[in-house]
Amino acid sequence: MSDHSEPIRLQIQGMTCGSCVARVERALQTVDGVLRARVNLTTEVAAIETTDPSPPRADLIAAVHAAGYEADTFRIGTGGATGLDRTHAAKLQHQRQALSQAVAAGVPIIALHFLAPVLQSGAAGGHVWPHAVQAILCLLLLGSSAGAPILVGGLRAIIHRSPNMELLISLGVSTAFVAGTVNVLTAHGDRAEFHTVAMILGFINLGRYIEMRAKHSASSAISALVRRLPTVAQLVGPDGIKQVRVEELRPGDRVRVVQDTVIPVDGNVVEGDASVDESSVTGEPLPRHRGEGEEVTAGSVVREGMITVRASRVGYDSTIGRIVRAVEEAQSGKTQMQRIADRVAAVFVPVVVALALATLVGTRIFVDGGWPIALARAVAVLVIACPCAMGLATPTAVLVATGAAALHGVLVRDAAALEAGGRVDVVLLDKTGTLTTGVPKVVAVYSVAGQGDVDEPDASADRDDEVVRLAASAEQFSQHPLARAITSRAADSKLSLDDPSSYESVAGRGVCAVFDGYTVRVGSAAFLREAGVDSDGVADVLRRCSGESRSAVLVARDGVCVGGIGLSDALRPFAAQAVERLLALGIEVAMVTGDNAETAQRVADTVGIKDVESEMSPVQKLEAVRRRQKTGKRVAFVGDGLNDAPALTAADVGITLASAADIAAQAADITIVHDDLLRVPGIISAARRSVAVIKQNLFWAFFYNVAAIPLAATGRISPGIAAAAMMFSSISVVLNSLRLRKLRFM
Repeated sequence: MSDHSEPIRLQIQGMTCGSCVARVERALQTVDGVLRARVNLTTEVAAIETTDPSPPRADLIAAVHAAGYEADTFRIGTGGATGLDRTHAAKLQHQRQALSQAVAAGVPIIALHFLAPVLQSGAAGGHVWPHAVQAILCLLLLGSSAGAPILVGGLRAIIHRSPNMELLISLGVSTAFVAGTVNVLTAHGDRAEFHTVAMILGFINLGRYIEMRAKHSASSAISALVRRLPTVAQLVGPDGIKQVRVEELRPGDRVRVVQDTVIPVDGNVVEGDASVDESSVTGEPLPRHRGEGEEVTAGSVVREGMITVRASRVGYDSTIGRIVRAVEEAQSGKTQMQRIADRVAAVFVPVVVALALATLVGTRIFVDGGWPIALARAVAVLVIACPCAMGLATPTAVLVATGAAALHGVLVRDAAALEAGGRVDVVLLDKTGTLTTGVPKVVAVYSVAGQGDVDEPDASADRDDEVVRLAASAEQFSQHPLARAITSRAADSKLSLDDPSSYESVAGRGVCAVFDGYTVRVGSAAFLREAGVDSDGVADVLRRCSGESRSAVLVARDGVCVGGIGLSDALRPFAAQAVERLLALGIEVAMVTGDNAETAQRVADTVGIKDVESEMSPVQKLEAVRRRQKTGKRVAFVGDGLNDAPALTAADVGITLASAADIAAQAADITIVHDDLLRVPGIISAARRSVAVIKQNLFWAFFYNVAAIPLAATGRISPGIAAAAMMFSSISVVLNSLRLRKLRFM
């Protein structure tokens, strides 16, 4: 697959268990040009990685049809719901109808079974008609929407030689019905097991209805995200404002957003200001002020005020659109545990059919009771061994967990990342841009008192403001990060700046600006000394700056040093708390940074990190990850820069922030939409819980089949009870997964 191409997605219909998943994947991988196919049973989506150019979609769809399943192009829904959401809603309605028919026909069948002995004591011939009515009702039940789709699915499985869950159920109900009909025709109606057919189809349809409701609830995360995108927008044009559909917007368009309205695009505010609720995208609960020049994201809500936004990204290229795509990608992936379960399920159905035949023959030979007992036991084995729970165990949990993560501003690239995140032993943190904001900030101002000045607090504050004002006046046209930090401080203090008549910048050293009647130099100590600035004043300011800030910018007026400004790369909010929580989870925490040792150690001491590796190149960061992996540790790397990309790729889990460089974001497995480090321990804690739920699901699914088959084969479980037990197994897996909706990432 080419580096920039995305997987082809198809909507698959007709899958019922893990063996279906494996068969569809194998069918897709036989198509020329397919590198890998991943099929998700819960979302019913196939993600196909291909060569460049990709094979025609028609070939892929034909391969799925040849395997006995239906396929169509996958489309994200519009108008407030996803295609998956609508598909589940339609299936839920169909399954409700099927359940109603199963109950309507099944209750009389079961009632007649228990009333037959009473009815047989009546008039002559009374022993025939109850069983005949049962047979007719059974035939109607099998032909209804409660039974026909299952029988068709079983027949299709035989035709395409693709054994699945529906084949087992079809064999079970068909065997029971045919045997009952033969018994009625041969005057042995008391041996008919028509009630078994009714119980099996009743429980199967009840289970599918409950399961579909749970799936509908589990898949609601993507739908909730899409619903946050409005369908219409107010486009500002040369002829005024007109209402248009969001899909008609293009980058560069200007959009008016009024109070209590959802922002439809990513962009910059070009007019007005407002209080914007960004919780839907970032998880930040408090609204933030956004004014001219500031960025806003699609899905955010204007709570107060009115703004005009110039669109930079629209539709599914916007932030929330990318979140939707990321969630879909994650939910179409598989964990290692799921791959193992799918391989087991792929061979499970043929094994169960063989066990049912062995049970039939063995019971007939070694157990008294003849064919009726043997058939009942064989049917029970077929029904109770359906591998539904195995197929649902992992994808349902992944579906719920990744959806919950997205709603909290955490994007998980794939299911494997979620699984790996739950097993992390060590977290390596970059410093600049990760533990710190990566943006310099003024932390101190040092002014030099003139001769005769009284060093009172008010006078000192005035002198400090004058140092900032002079520096900002000289630096106001510079784009250097330190210059922008100084001008930002002047703006915060509402200082009035002078405009220079001439301006000269010396790269890496400083600036010289000439004003009406005076000259200002701002820069390094060497820059000032070269211009003849008094070295004693420079040394005094440097001495006061030493150890208190990362960088010192000196300010001189007319050849005299008037002070200095200390700047530092500020810590991210809650960085120390994030480290504390990681340690509380029993995780080793270390800092790996390219910065100098003194600065790195100072930041590490502040946030509580003891293991520090500084002055590291990108290759050395990569080696730091691999060195720990060689000792058996599972490593998560948190970084945001270009130099972090190798380490992010090599780590078991790469985590980056929304502000990260593009290459870092592409290398990472998990992206935190809101630049909040508290979400790092939250991610690991949530991943651990998700993995625990997956393990619980798989244990129950395997344990159930291992324990239930012998009970059915020895006659301790009747076919009807077997259907109820199989239904309970699948539902319990889905309901257990739904507990992950309450995951918290803070």
